[in-house]
Amino acid sequence: MKFTEHLTMNGAEMPMASQGANRTIYYMIYWLPPYDASKFMPVHSSGDSASYFYPGKYSNMDLNQIVKPTLLLDPHRCKANIHRLIEKTRAQQVTLRPHFKTHQSRLVGEWFREEGIDKITVTSVDMANFFADDGWRDITIAFPVNIRQTAEINELSAKVNLGLIVVDANTIDALGDKLQHKVALWIKIDVGTHRTGIAPSETDIIDTMLGKIHSHTHLHFAGFLAHAGQTYQGRSTNEVQRIYDNSLDLLVALKQKYIDLYPDLKLSLGDTPGASMVSQFGPVDELRPGNFVFYDLMQEEIGACTMDDIAVAMACPVVAVHPERLQWIIYGGGIHFSKDFLLMEDGKKYFGRMVDIGATSWTTKDIKENPYITSLSQEHGVIQCTKENFKKYQPGDVSLWLPVHSCMTADAMGEYTSTDGGIIDHYRQHVYL
Repeated sequence: MKFTEHLTMNGAEMPMASQGANRTIYYMIYWLPPYDASKFMPVHSSGDSASYFYPGKYSNMDLNQIVKPTLLLDPHRCKANIHRLIEKTRAQQVTLRPHFKTHQSRLVGEWFREEGIDKITVTSVDMANFFADDGWRDITIAFPVNIRQTAEINELSAKVNLGLIVVDANTIDALGDKLQHKVALWIKIDVGTHRTGIAPSETDIIDTMLGKIHSHTHLHFAGFLAHAGQTYQGRSTNEVQRIYDNSLDLLVALKQKYIDLYPDLKLSLGDTPGASMVSQFGPVDELRPGNFVFYDLMQEEIGACTMDDIAVAMACPVVAVHPERLQWIIYGGGIHFSKDFLLMEDGKKYFGRMVDIGATSWTTKDIKENPYITSLSQEHGVIQCTKENFKKYQPGDVSLWLPVHSCMTADAMGEYTSTDGGIIDHYRQHVYL
C-alpha cells in the first residue's frame, strides 16, 4: 500500500504544517502509555471511532510501502462478518457478547458498537481495562479468575458491570473477602472440551460454590457458562450442530435443576463454529464467539466460513528462491503467523495459503492452485511451489497469505494495516511498553 502526500483528520485534509506533527504524535502514542489517542484525535466520547486509526490515503491496494511482515485487515469483509452474526442472533433473540480476544482493537470494537453491541467478552483483567477505558461498561472475563489480581479486579469492578469465571469454592471466598463492588460470577461448566470447568454431573461441587457465592454480599450468581471447543474438531454442519446441541443440553439440565432457587440465572455458550454453523441456537441466553470477526483457514476447513469471508492476510516479502526444490523463502515465520497448521489431503502440513493481490484487497480465486507455507521457523517461512507457479514471485516481491489461526496471528503481530489505508490499533501496542 502507498501513502499519498496528504493526510486526513476526521475526513478533512490537513494543512502541510500539521502533517509532520500528526505523524510524530502518532508514534508517541504508539509507544507511550496509557494509549491516549486524544493527543492526536478526538477521543471516543465524541463518537469518532477514528480515534484509534492512523489516518492516511492510499491509492487502492498498493503494497509498495511494505518492507516487513504486515498484517492486512479488510474492513469490508470484517464488517460483513460482524453484521451477519449480529443479524442472526437478533433474529433468534439471543444476546451476542462477542469475544474481543481475536481482534483486540478499539477501532474494530467501534464497528461492533455501531451495530448496537454493548456487552463484550475478554480474556484478562488488563484487556478488560483496555476496553473499559474506551467506554465499554459490561464486560465478562472468560478466563478462570486469577486471585493474585484481586486488587485490580476490585478497581475494575468499580467502573464496569463485571462478570468473572469461577471453577472452585476457594476462589469464591478469596473474591468475596476482598471485593468491595458487585461482581457477577459465572460457574464454568466443562461440556466436553476438557480444558477447565466443573463436570455437569458434579452438582455437589456446584452446590458448595453456590453456597459460597450466596454468603458474600458483593457476589452475584449470573449462571452457567461453557465453551464448546470440541466444535473445532467438527468438519460438517451436522457434526457441529450435534456438538452444540449436546453442550447446550448439559447446560439446560443444570438450569432446570437450579432455576427455582435462581430464577434469573442465564446460560452462556461461546465458540465460532457453533455460532456460525448452527441454524437454531435453542434456549441459550448469550453467545460469546470471537474468531468470526476475521475467520481463518481453520474455520474454513470446519465449514464455518468461506475463503472470501477471511478478513485478515499476512503480507510477507519474498527474500530467497530455490529452483532446485521449487521453494521460496519469505520474511514471515512462527513469531508472525504462530505455528498452527492444517493437513492437506495427502497428509502434508500447511501453515498458510497464498492469495493473489487485487485492486482493493486480495482475491481467493486461485487459492487451491497457489503455493502454500510448508514450514515455519522463527522468522523464515518456507513456501512450496509447483513448476507452474514457481516464477510468480522473485526476491523483493510481496506475497499475501491467509493464516491458519487468525487469533494467534493477530496477537503475534499486534497491529493491522487497513486495505482502505492507515494503521488500525491493537491492544499489544499498549502492552509492549
